[in-house]
Amino acid sequence: MTDEPYKKQEFRRPDWRWLLILGALLAVGGIMALINPFAASLTAAAIAGAVVGLAGIIHLWLAFQDVEFGAGSVGTALLGLALMIFGVALLANPMAGIVSLTLIVAGFFMLIGVLRVWIAMQLRGHSGWGWFMTSGVISIVLGLLILIAMSDAPASVLGILLGIELLSSGIGAAALAWRLR
Repeated sequence: MTDEPYKKQEFRRPDWRWLLILGALLAVGGIMALINPFAASLTAAAIAGAVVGLAGIIHLWLAFQDVEFGAGSVGTALLGLALMIFGVALLANPMAGIVSLTLIVAGFFMLIGVLRVWIAMQLRGHSGWGWFMTSGVISIVLGLLILIAMSDAPASVLGILLGIELLSSGIGAAALAWRLR
């Protein structure tokens, strides 16, 4: 143990312009999602389907690359096949996937929120840290709202909450960038 007083952690200041660009892109995405939340929900489901399907194709390809691996290759092939089927199902009927995606997004919002709060605590004492903290708290609250309203939530709720999340993240990043300039 040391008797030295608490020293403020060194903070490497990012280029505020990149943070401002990120904030603007996130905010524009949020506004677009709020303008048409149903389309945002369907788009999220379609993108998830495409990504999961692509992951399945890659797993299948990897399974046949290493023939010496034996059972691992079979497991990788089965995983790839399952991912491909799930991805195609999401692409074929994104409405059916919106419910599961809504639950995943709720968890994602809460995780991102907790991480933002943690980062904000690391930045405490630096200019603009409160904006990052606020963004994290909003993400946590949105995740909880999704879980609470899950049974009554229409398909557009995912898009609305996604829009709010993107908009608050964009505003938080832009405000922090503005303070860092």
